Amino acid sequence: MISKNKIKFLKSLSIKKYRNKYNTIIIEGRRLIEESINLRADIQNIWFTKDELDAISNQNLISSLKNLKVSYDLIEDKDLKYISDTKNNQGMIAEVKLTPNKGNLSKTNHIVVLDSISDPGNLGTIFRTCAWYGVKSVIVTENTVDPYNLKCIRAALGAHFYFKNICKMNNQEILDFIKEKKYQLICTDLDGECIDSIEVEKKWAVIFGSESNGINVDFKMFPKLSIQKLGNMESLNVSVACGIVLDQLFTKFKG
Repeated sequence: MISKNKIKFLKSLSIKKYRNKYNTIIIEGRRLIEESINLRADIQNIWFTKDELDAISNQNLISSLKNLKVSYDLIEDKDLKYISDTKNNQGMIAEVKLTPNKGNLSKTNHIVVLDSISDPGNLGTIFRTCAWYGVKSVIVTENTVDPYNLKCIRAALGAHFYFKNICKMNNQEILDFIKEKKYQLICTDLDGECIDSIEVEKKWAVIFGSESNGINVDFKMFPKLSIQKLGNMESLNVSVACGIVLDQLFTKFKG
């Protein structure tokens, strides 16, 4: 059974300061835990309520944990509710150690830069989309919500554990990196050129800004692309725009 000290520790991970201090996060729910196992996340321990531990639907998961020698234990429902960030938890929670950036950022040909994305659900969905298209490295600006926010973790459905790099940089660091490593930086903007008219090199980085303010002025000097608008809506959700742009980049400009 989980200890009181561990309950207190897991609860503290809902706060960014402690996630950073211990380099650890919590994940909730069977689907996210299964995805994390498949992506070889560094799971320290999993706790189940008794009903979920005994549930027939979870026996394949339990067998996988035994085979992989992943520790698991019981937790009382009241303790899980105290730790959980959701109103309706799924009866299981895991402690996951974050792996430091695993690759050389400059050796990845395709990078997504996220500027001032404030909604954790949008950020998580963007991460999931990036993983779908095989993007291995993501840079977030200082004004972007914490990538390890619990809502972002849930929305990403394990994508965090797919990436080689999730880097946080200020605008000048991004600009210096782009220049030094010779990336072509493309910015998404409502007033940009149609994506079909932009020539894309093999080594590129594409930046997405917030729906309300767009990209920061620091990046305005770079080529800007836009998604053709056919209807009357003023803006497009940034996570949707990310999927469309990445599909165009990887389909039409292979490299």
